[in-house]
Amino acid sequence: MRSEDLAKLLGLSRSTISRVINNYPDIPQSTREKVWKAIEEYNYAPNASAQKLAGVKNKMIAIILLDVKDNEEPHHVKSTDDTLIHDNPFFSPIVSAVSDQANKMDYYVLISIAYSKEDLKKVQSIFYQKIIDGAIFVGTQEAENELIFKLIEQKHFIAMIDTSEVYNTNHNAIYINADNYEGSVKAVSYLLELGHTSIGIITGNLNKLSAKERLAGFETTLMQHGIEMTKDAIYHGDFTESSGYEGVKYFFRGPNLPTAIFVSNDTMVIGAYKAASELGLRIPEDISIIGFDNSFFSSYLNPPLTTVEISFSDIAKKATTLLIESIEKEQQRGIVEKVNATLIKRESCQAIKSDGETK
Repeated sequence: MRSEDLAKLLGLSRSTISRVINNYPDIPQSTREKVWKAIEEYNYAPNASAQKLAGVKNKMIAIILLDVKDNEEPHHVKSTDDTLIHDNPFFSPIVSAVSDQANKMDYYVLISIAYSKEDLKKVQSIFYQKIIDGAIFVGTQEAENELIFKLIEQKHFIAMIDTSEVYNTNHNAIYINADNYEGSVKAVSYLLELGHTSIGIITGNLNKLSAKERLAGFETTLMQHGIEMTKDAIYHGDFTESSGYEGVKYFFRGPNLPTAIFVSNDTMVIGAYKAASELGLRIPEDISIIGFDNSFFSSYLNPPLTTVEISFSDIAKKATTLLIESIEKEQQRGIVEKVNATLIKRESCQAIKSDGETK
C-alpha cells in the first residue's frame, strides 16, 4: 500500500499521515489513533526504501528502555538533571553490552527511551518505517505488553529483558531474564541461617517482573520456614535510592523492628544506609542489610554490601546474539533463558546471638 492509498482510505492528506508518523504535536489524538490503527491493520511501511521492501537488511537493531510513568507529568528525568542510562547500575551495563555484542556481529544499535505512551508511538514508527531489523525491549510493564505483542504478531523480530516468560506460550519471542526468584531465595535463606527471623523487605517497582519475582522468593522462603508474613514487613519501593531511604525509616517507625532487611536492589541500599546512619543504627551490629544486583559500587559501601550477583552483561549479550541470529535466519526464535544468581557474602550481615542480639 502506498501513502496516497492510505490517505484516500482515511480521508486525510498525505502530509497529515506523515505528521502522525513523525509525532508532530499539532495532530488531534483522535486522528493519531485513526492513522495508527490503519497502519497496524494494513501493515503499512511508511517511507520504506525499494531495497528494504525487497528484503535487504539495514543491519540495525534497537534497544528500547521502558520507564513509562503515566501519573507523572512531566517524567522526572526530563524535568531534572537525572539520567536514565548514565551511571544507572541496571540500564547502563545492558546498553553497553548490547552495543558491544551487536558491533561484533556487524550490526548498528539505535537507543530509544520511552517515558510515556506517546513515546511508544515513536517506537512503533521505527518498526513500520523499516528503520530497524529487530529490537530488544528492556523493563516492560503490563501496559506496554500489548504494543510489543502486536509487533510480534506482525512478524517483527523481538527480544525482551525483564518480561515474564509465561507470555511465550502465545507470543513467540526471545525472553532473557535473571533468575530473580532463586536469587531472592538465596538471600533470605542466608539471613535465616544467621538466625534472623524478623526480616523486612523493601521491594522494587512491582509493575516490573524482577520486583515481583524477588518479593515472591522472599515470601515463599519465609513461609517454608514457618515464619508468618506481616504487612508491616513489606515496604513498597521503586528501585530508587530515595525509596530505600524511606523504607528504612518506615520499618523503624513501626512496632515490630526487624533485625535484617532485604533490599531489592543495590541502588536502594544507598538510601537505606543513609537512613540507618541518621537513625544511629550500626550495620551490621544493629541491623543486617542484604541487597540485590552486586552493582559496581556495592563492595565500596561502608560496610561492604552482602548482595546477590546477576550479570546484566551476560543477559544483554544473550539477548543480542539470539535476536541477530533470528534476523539473519529470518525466523523469530522462541527462546526462554534465565541467568543464574549468586550470593556474594561481605560484611553488611551478622549472625544473631541466642539472646536476640547480633554478634
